[in-house]
Amino acid sequence: MQLILVMSRNAALYILDEPIAGVDPAARDYILRTIINNYNPEATVLISTHLIGDIEQVLDEVIFMRYGHLVLYTSVDNIREQHGKSVDAYFREVFAC
Repeated sequence: MQLILVMSRNAALYILDEPIAGVDPAARDYILRTIINNYNPEATVLISTHLIGDIEQVLDEVIFMRYGHLVLYTSVDNIREQHGKSVDAYFREVFAC
């Protein structure tokens, strides 16, 4: 309910911190559909998450950060074209320990 209320606002920027963490896959799909179907199309939606594989299909651009510092800022298409990988696979490569 809170997500629907947030997304129904006519905002220029939506900041969502781990909106799909801790929920089952069916609920994740519902949450993503709610985000996509209810935001202002002129707005920016910023989603902070570690569940990249679950949201990758809705991303246009990605920002990778480590310890508060920018590691990467690029488009999803750029990652796929230049690295031949999904965003999730590239994230795992960049942050491999």
